Amino acid sequence: MCKVIFLFFLLWGCENAGADTGPVADKGKELYLSYGCALCHGRNGSGDGINSQKFIPKPTDFHNPQSYLHGRDKDSIRRSIQNGIKEDNSIMPAFQDIPPEELDQIINYLQSLRNRRVYEN
Repeated sequence: MCKVIFLFFLLWGCENAGADTGPVADKGKELYLSYGCALCHGRNGSGDGINSQKFIPKPTDFHNPQSYLHGRDKDSIRRSIQNGIKEDNSIMPAFQDIPPEELDQIINYLQSLRNRRVYEN
């Protein structure tokens, strides 16, 4: 049993290597929630927010690198948030009033979600 638990944590750690899951990501998640991103993208960024059922295509699942419409590097994510996305039937509004330091924290949080699943309430 101990070997199974150890293997789980070893694999989980490798899968999430490089992901900022500390205070920076925590602050980013707090801002993500306060700016209402969860309404479409879901509380944990899985693209399953309360409003997601209305949209085709579905909002980005930040855990899935292939789900990003305009790239997943920091600059691409920043442009998508600041300018919105209004093509391919997407209707994400522009969020131009987010202060740069808060936007960076949100982006750090989103990037921490890539390639991992978060199961929280």
